[in-house]
This record gives sequence, structure tokens and C-alpha cells, in this order.
Amino acid sequence: MRRVDVRSASRAFIDVVRSAWSWSLRADMCHSLSGSDRSTLGVMTQHVTARPWHRRVPADVWRVVTTMAAVLGTFATALALHEAFGFGSALVVLSVVLSLTLGRHETDASSGARAARLATLVLVAVAAHLVAVTLFDHAVLGTLLLVAGLSLPIAIRRFGPTWSRLGTLMSLPLVAVLTTPAVAAPAPGDTWWAPVMAVVAYAWVVASMLVARAGGVAHATPPPAPARTRPARRLDASARMAIQMATSLGLSAVIGHLAFGGHWPWLVITAFVVCAGNRGRGDVLVKGAERVVGAVVGTLLATLLAGHVARGSHLVVALVFVALAVGVWLRPRGYAFWAASITAALALLYGFYGVGGTHLLAERVLGVVIGGIIAVAVSWVVVPVRSHDVALLRVADVLRAVQEVLDEHLRQRLVDHGELDAAIHDLHPIRSTWAVHRRTTRDTATPADAIESVDELVLAVRGLPERADRAVIGRAARQLGAARRRLRDERSVASLTGDLRSIAQSVRDAAGHR
Repeated sequence: MRRVDVRSASRAFIDVVRSAWSWSLRADMCHSLSGSDRSTLGVMTQHVTARPWHRRVPADVWRVVTTMAAVLGTFATALALHEAFGFGSALVVLSVVLSLTLGRHETDASSGARAARLATLVLVAVAAHLVAVTLFDHAVLGTLLLVAGLSLPIAIRRFGPTWSRLGTLMSLPLVAVLTTPAVAAPAPGDTWWAPVMAVVAYAWVVASMLVARAGGVAHATPPPAPARTRPARRLDASARMAIQMATSLGLSAVIGHLAFGGHWPWLVITAFVVCAGNRGRGDVLVKGAERVVGAVVGTLLATLLAGHVARGSHLVVALVFVALAVGVWLRPRGYAFWAASITAALALLYGFYGVGGTHLLAERVLGVVIGGIIAVAVSWVVVPVRSHDVALLRVADVLRAVQEVLDEHLRQRLVDHGELDAAIHDLHPIRSTWAVHRRTTRDTATPADAIESVDELVLAVRGLPERADRAVIGRAARQLGAARRRLRDERSVASLTGDLRSIAQSVRDAAGHR
């Protein structure tokens, strides 16, 4: 791997962040003042300048800065170790991928929990490196190990949030294996450097997170909702998604090896991205389309750009980090942006190593499209997960948490919204799918309407004072209990819309009787 000037690459990235910071702050203020006169601007400016400087920076920018601080710190450390000890450049890529993805999954935890996660990450990093070596020496065996390693973490989610997080950690190093260009093939002697890179990435992620929270610019995300006992089925959702992932990756790998030769990872990466986080057939179809479109756009832009930049250029390194930063920034606004940014970063990375170029553009785009089609088709045909069943479970979890909050108000106990926050957090990812469904159906009542009524109810519950009218709260709690029984018996989310809005009004009435 060519020597990369860390200072030059970092300076180029920081300049982009500063520009984005300034633009985002101005855009945020202009949006807030839309339709207002200049006097409003003067009042708002006086208010903003009275706040601490870091509070005036949009939260999205701080999220990007925190994430990319960990990524750049990891890259600089890994690159320095690479130049000092001469291990393969594939491990530098591994460390960057780990630091980028770990930031989304690392939340507040005890030192014991962090130690367990780090130990898991270290062990899997060693295993992932051995899988990478096997891929280049024995392609069939390596592919089987890769498919199993990316599917097993999904299957163990059924055992609860702790296992779900460990499963996520288990998959990250294996994802990094797919992102490494063939010319950066791992060396067998580098095996014991893999855990070092894992420790470096984890340390930078935790350090940046702690610094951001100490400075008051970042907050912990809600913990996962506790696992609930579900009625026994032949196959639960986790097992189905694991089977779908294994089938998608297996088919993509076979077709990739047969039709694309050494570029088979293009199909497998896309299939993995489309299948990951499957929340039902509708979710896979909508998000699959977003991810494929984003991946194609990112591939087009990055490949054309990389074709005009010299191989191994410092500018390519800076552009990779810019693409990652843009992806982190825009991900909450749509998964297509994230897919475009990550795919662009991968295309630039391949260009840095001199792999690909404009002459392979059509083949790369075709590989992305085929990988996405395989993933969507498998998710619809092989032990499919119904989107309505997912919505049913998520809405039921939120209503159960609301019921517990109302019960605490009735008992005049200290109210804890932690479980409600976690349930709402889990409900959020399915909103976009059902919003698309509502725009494409003639049904007068849809799950999207019910989800909006759930939001209305949650907002009303959050607004309850400590000493609300207990009689009215009791009536609302009884109404909610009846609605939950109806949901359990009829298994129809859309039919609850009117009931939930009526309950929300009762809760607001309780808040008005002090």
C-alpha cells in the first residue's frame, strides 16, 4: 500500500466538515425563519448567541464529527502501525470499517459489558482474517465460512438484546472482508494483527463517544426493548431472516463467481445490505429499491470520479472519508443516501488500488442490480416474514409500554419512560414502508394511520403531569386494555386507529384536570 500522508488527508477532510458545519447552521436558521421578518432574525440571533457555542451547532453535525473523529483516529493509528510493522493494508481497511460501524451500536454500558463486547470483537476479528485468507486460497470453503459467519449472528437474536448486540459485533469484521479489494489480499502472517486493529477501532469509538457525551453534544440511544415471549412457531423471525440471509449470500456468491469472476463481492455486498435488518417483505422491497438505486448512483459517481484521479492519490483517500461523512450525515434522511455514500467509498477504495475504472462501470452496476434482485426475491419467497406481523408486534410492544406508564400514574409512582422510549425506537424503522403502502393503496384505514395514532397517544402520555386526574387515567387505561385485547384477537393494526385517538384524547383530558 502506498504511503498516505495522514496530515494532508485529514486536513482535506476537516475542510469539508467545516464547510458542511457552516452550511448546515445557516440552512437550519433560514428554515426556522421562513416567512418571518427581520425583527425575528434579530431576536433569534440574540437568543442563539446567548447559548453555549457547542449548543448552536446542529446535532447532525456533531454526530458526523463524533463518528468521523473515531474513524480518522483509527485510520491514523492503523496506518502508523502499518508503516512501522509492515502488515497487510487489508487490516487498515478492516479497522476503518469497524470504527465506522461500531459507533452506531455502542451505547452506554458497564465496564463489564464493554469488556465482553471487546473480547467478542477480538475473537471474531481473528476468525474473519482466517476466513479472508481461506477465501483467496480455497474459494469454495472460504465462501461457505463467510455465508455462515454472516447468517449465524442473525439467528442468535432470538435470545434477547444482549445476544443481538453480540451478533452484530460478530458480523462486522466479516463485512470488512467483503469490502477489501482483491489486490489488498490478507497475508497469513497478519493473523495476530487483526485483534490489534479491532482494539484500536473499539478504543477510538468509545473515546470519541465519551468525549462527546462529556461535552454535552451527544446522548445515549434508547436500549433495545426487552425480549418478550412470543407464541411458539415453526420458525421465528430471527431464524427466517438467517435462512434468507444465507440463501441470498449463497446464490449471490455462486452467480458472482460464475459470471463476474474476481468481482463476485459486488453481488454479495449488495445482497447483504438489502437483507440486513429485514422487517418484512414490504420493508425489503422498499428499502431494497432504495439501496439498489443508492448503490448504483454511488457507483456511477465514484467510478467516474476515480477515473480522473491518479491511483494511490492522497485525494482519493480524502474523498473516501468525505463520502463516509456524507453517508453518516444523510443516513437519517433515507437509506438510499447511506447506500450511495458507502458504495461510492468502496468504488473510490477500489480506484485507489487501481481495481475497476470506467471500463468496468457497466459490470459493477449490473452486479449491484443482480445482487439486489436476488435479495428481494429470496426475502419474498423463502420463509417470508410478513410486514403486517412485524407491525403487529411493534405496535403491541408500544401499547404495552404505554399501559405500564398509565399504571404507574394510577399508583402515583415515579414514572420511567425507558421502556416506552425503547419500544418507540423499535417502531420507527417500519414507518417509511407503511407510508409508501398508504400512498399506493385505496384502503381508507392503513397501518400507517394506526402508527400515527400511536404517536399521538405516546405524545399525550408523555405530557401527563405528576398529579393528573386518576379517574380519567383509569378510564383511559381500561380503554387501552380493551384495544390491546382487540389487537390480539383480530390481529389488525389498521382497525385500531380510531380507538387509539380516542384514548389519546382521554389522556389529554386527564392532563387538564389537576
